[in-house]
Amino acid sequence: MAFQTNDDQSRHEEFVSLYVRNEAAVFSFVMALVKHTADAEDVVQRASVTMWRCFDRFESGTNFRAWAFQIAKNEALNLLSKNKRDRHVFSEKLIAMLADQAEERAGDLDARQRALDFCVENLPPNEHEIVEGCYREGSTIRSFSEQAGVTANKIYKQLNRVRRKLQKCIERRLGLEEVTQ
Repeated sequence: MAFQTNDDQSRHEEFVSLYVRNEAAVFSFVMALVKHTADAEDVVQRASVTMWRCFDRFESGTNFRAWAFQIAKNEALNLLSKNKRDRHVFSEKLIAMLADQAEERAGDLDARQRALDFCVENLPPNEHEIVEGCYREGSTIRSFSEQAGVTANKIYKQLNRVRRKLQKCIERRLGLEEVTQ
């Protein structure tokens, strides 16, 4: 039986925390590089194993996402090499270009997510309740409307107004981020 030291345990927790925070972004990144969801899942799984095995080489405090993207890109290129006989597979040069673009978009998505979080938190309580009710896991607009005692059509209309308001808020926030950077 192997015993973990406190350093091993904290390093393990650091990896899990960083990986969980970035897993969706890594999967989206890989989906931009490979053709099929099943291939993307395989690439992400292999990349996560590689990340864990090589985590001792990751420098804490640096950009985990960029490090994870590089490993995922290498795994996607490995898949490409294995499937080279398939004429529908992208060239390595195109994969590299797509990877660079996906990496750039990931930063934009982070900024949009931060802006959305801010905007949702600053909605008036009644609008915040509509967003929460409609987007709660397992909820539907119809189930929320029944719970609220109003028609689904009314909720659709209110939600569309809130979505437009959120879109404008996000655009304003992103404009502010560009000015302050």
